[in-house]
Amino acid sequence: MTTGRPGPKPSESAAPQVASVAELAATSTAWKVQSGDFGRWLIAERVIHSAEHQWRIGLTPVGEKLVAAMLWRDDEVVAHRRGSEGDMCAQAQRWVVGVLGRED
Repeated sequence: MTTGRPGPKPSESAAPQVASVAELAATSTAWKVQSGDFGRWLIAERVIHSAEHQWRIGLTPVGEKLVAAMLWRDDEVVAHRRGSEGDMCAQAQRWVVGVLGRED
């Protein structure tokens, strides 16, 4: 990522690791979680506004045990990962720290 300040780096995170979207959402009211008809979450999303960009972090299940994590800068997808719910929640936390430059 090339911006005025460094973007999120995978190694950045002193935040405690969470194991689920429910735990991730409990870390900050900035996380918005939409649920489906059967109570399972469908989308977890967080928007962060910086002086230069709007960042959006999104998580969505793509299978029974697989979750996709996406990071947008303005209208461009700049990172995309797939893995377990816990791993993708940890990735989302690292992106938050990278964008904010600090823990939330």
